[in-house]
Amino acid sequence: MTARTIQDARGRDKPALSQAELMTRRKRSAIWVVLGMLCLSMVLVILGVYTTTRTESINITGYASGIILTFGSFLGVLGLCLEENRKQLLVAAIVFLSFGIITSFLCLMVDGVFIVFNMDIRPLKAGRCQFYTSGSSYIYENYYASVPCQGLLESCSMKVRSGTCYCCDLYDCANGGYMNNYYEFVGVQSCGDVLSLYALIWLLTSLNLMAFFLGILTTAVLGSIKDQRFCSVTPSSSQFSEEGCFSSPSAPLLVDNTNTHTGQQPQQLYPVNAERSLMKPDPEHLGPQTGVKIHLSA
Repeated sequence: MTARTIQDARGRDKPALSQAELMTRRKRSAIWVVLGMLCLSMVLVILGVYTTTRTESINITGYASGIILTFGSFLGVLGLCLEENRKQLLVAAIVFLSFGIITSFLCLMVDGVFIVFNMDIRPLKAGRCQFYTSGSSYIYENYYASVPCQGLLESCSMKVRSGTCYCCDLYDCANGGYMNNYYEFVGVQSCGDVLSLYALIWLLTSLNLMAFFLGILTTAVLGSIKDQRFCSVTPSSSQFSEEGCFSSPSAPLLVDNTNTHTGQQPQQLYPVNAERSLMKPDPEHLGPQTGVKIHLSA
């Protein structure tokens, strides 16, 4: 026997999964996908807030998509774990995830195109940028000081705040700094922090790209199961796994349990008075076969 024949024989020996077990597996897979989306969204929020606080010169927008995706993923987890209001929670999760997908694409364009491509780190790697600080006193933090700036073609003076890394090669002395590239970074501890900031922005952009595709996958998974019902496979509920699952465990049963598996029609229930009237003999007819009419004396 070949290996393929052995695998086919093993596949035939395995029992077919019931509808309840299939739905349980789909629910478990959906929970793992939504939990992955939730973890990625929380990483986006933490990393975005941390990157934004590293400098005052650059406004990072990557954490905005993480906030929306986190809320949508949380609603998705609640909708998959709770029995009541399942469909409403999943619909709300799909709506928030859809807005989060659009926001992640916008953040991807803003952080990855308009910010990263406008950061020229060649002077930083060459060591041609200077760091200015006024000391440990916070009184001079918001005051500007004039520092000499020697560019590639000309020299001039520029005003910078304390705790600023500035690159004179990127500063246009003739026009007062009106260039496309960022030439100063306010609020950093050293010029080496700008290189780490550049790496963090690239990482945040990559995470937004991952959140964009994972959000589409999560929305598709939740949309495929939002109209389906789930039930746990227990000995008391296993007899209903072939027919379907009830939305509530306290819902009354309207069919006869003895005829569920045999495929017969459910028995019609007669009122008690009707059964008694059928069982009570007619005083004027004792025997329907003989047709003899007997009158009872008072």
